[in-house]
Amino acid sequence: MIVTFYDKDFKGLQDNAALVVGNGSFSLTRRGVEMDELKCTCEAFTADIQPTFVVVKNDRGNYVYGALAGIPRLDKNNQTKITGADLKTMLKSDVLLDFSNFNAKQTSLKEFLQSVFDEWNESVNQGSFLCELIFDESVESIKWKDKDLKPHSEHLAQYDAWEDLFAPYLKYYNLFMTTKIDLVKKKVIFRIGSSMSGNDANVKLWELGIYDYGKWIANVNETQGVILNTKTNEVEKGYRWVLTSTNEFIEYDDTKSEKRDSFPIKRKIILKETDTDDEAKMTQLRNEVNMEALKTLTDYMYKENLEISNEEFLQCFETIRSGSIVDFNDIEEQKVKEIFSTTFCIYTKQRGEKKLYKTLPCGEIHYNENGIKKIQIGYRFTGLQFII
Repeated sequence: MIVTFYDKDFKGLQDNAALVVGNGSFSLTRRGVEMDELKCTCEAFTADIQPTFVVVKNDRGNYVYGALAGIPRLDKNNQTKITGADLKTMLKSDVLLDFSNFNAKQTSLKEFLQSVFDEWNESVNQGSFLCELIFDESVESIKWKDKDLKPHSEHLAQYDAWEDLFAPYLKYYNLFMTTKIDLVKKKVIFRIGSSMSGNDANVKLWELGIYDYGKWIANVNETQGVILNTKTNEVEKGYRWVLTSTNEFIEYDDTKSEKRDSFPIKRKIILKETDTDDEAKMTQLRNEVNMEALKTLTDYMYKENLEISNEEFLQCFETIRSGSIVDFNDIEEQKVKEIFSTTFCIYTKQRGEKKLYKTLPCGEIHYNENGIKKIQIGYRFTGLQFII
């Protein structure tokens, strides 16, 4: 593999000098709802440059991955250490948005995410370079869920575009985001697709040597917003959101006790204090705590951590149907899209019978210099870890 550096105008630096990646040093982790990681070690590079982008290509010169570049530096062994920051990190910036007149019934999820991106592109990116947000066809039909994660505000408000808007909505609506640097059209492309919308992949735990898989339990499976009136010391409780074992949300009350199937209960409270008696402000505060409680719970979705590195299993993702690819350089992106949209059906064997345990999305794709070495099913959280 080789790496090259580009400035903000997508022009190759130092005559587009290509650095050869050292054997065994290349490591890339791509994530659909979190940040990617790129690391490698190359031959010595002493030019004084401050690149914007770093692009990884294979030995045939075909695009593999693009990221924001750190400044290349020599280590004590006279080798160049290179790290790349996920292009999604650009979205970790503040934007001002007004959701006071937002109506979920009149605005699709796609239109909402596009409006957030447009504001970021105008106020943060400010024309530094071309950026585009693309939606896969599977996202077109996604509709708003009543009450859930509907943005609320009384007026123009400050939001972190990634942390407050993109990340929770991607998780809650089972979406993923990938990125690419288009060197021909000279722009950065952000793509949103739908997890578990493609083909099924059956994962039989016993065939992978996993028998004592236990019970995966989220660190938090219930959240609730609470408002404390500091004048009267009275407490008003908002919705109780519960996460089930199948990673579904329910607005919980005593009539829905049969739907709760994840124990022990691990609860997190979102507390806000106020001394106001104004009903309009109280309504706004109720909306805020209810939404924040639900957003918090999204961090614990699909927290399973199952790693698959079986060569035969991974081979099904190495071959992309030839008729679906227009540009040879898009092969890797097509492969990533296919994996992130796959539904992983986890099967266990109980008393000799095969049983569907649950369905999960892909959380991570791990690469070395030879290509994909393993995939991680579910999203990583502190807890049990299974490594094949």
